Amino acid sequence: MISLFTDRYKLTLILASIFIVGVGYSLYSIYSLPNGLHLANGFEPQFTRVYVIVGGTFLLGALTVLYALRYKKEVVVFRDRSLEASIAQQDADHSNKSTISLDNVIQSLNHAAGEQDAQLLALQAVCKQIEAGQGALYRVLEEGSKRTVELKTGYALSIGESTVIKYEMGEGLIGQSAANGNTLYVDDVPEGYIKIVSGLGSASPKHLLIVPVKDNGQVLGIFELASFTPISEDQRKFVEEAAQLLGNKISNKV
Repeated sequence: MISLFTDRYKLTLILASIFIVGVGYSLYSIYSLPNGLHLANGFEPQFTRVYVIVGGTFLLGALTVLYALRYKKEVVVFRDRSLEASIAQQDADHSNKSTISLDNVIQSLNHAAGEQDAQLLALQAVCKQIEAGQGALYRVLEEGSKRTVELKTGYALSIGESTVIKYEMGEGLIGQSAANGNTLYVDDVPEGYIKIVSGLGSASPKHLLIVPVKDNGQVLGIFELASFTPISEDQRKFVEEAAQLLGNKISNKV
């Protein structure tokens, strides 16, 4: 019953139906008056009932029309906003498609002097292409029978050079991606999980992309990219392609 009053479309139909019934009953009331009945002394009570019904019916009809017009306006505004949001998203996707290119990544890898240099240059190129606020690149290491994932280089990282960050396989998001070889995308990063520090202050990004660096299906490393704005599907695909190029470079196939 409560949902009936919250659904404006149904409520408008009900009010309109009552209006039509009221008009019909008003006409019937007037038609059913005694023959020869005139507005004269002693007959006011008969006419009062008719006037109340007719006046109430027209008042209800006016309210119905006003309500319907107001609801129609709200629907139009909602559709306009939805259309604007859709156009904005299409423009953003089109912009991403037109500006993202692997050329910078390829050139960076071609000019790399070694593996460490290739990792740093590739990470920088990827972060700049998707406008990430922060990035990190991890390498999968084997220590006897144990495999770990260790931070090797970063982009805008606020940690010391001697700081060691290492994960075991399956530990955290980095370890999970390294263990199963899947891309992970988090679009609601908890406050304080990761922070970007600059001259303008400190803030926490809300979007995190983790992409494995692979060669022939083997995970060699991990890209971790943080952004204040959503990372589109095209951008994610670009990072995966860049990760593949880096994986080939690490394996000395490029």
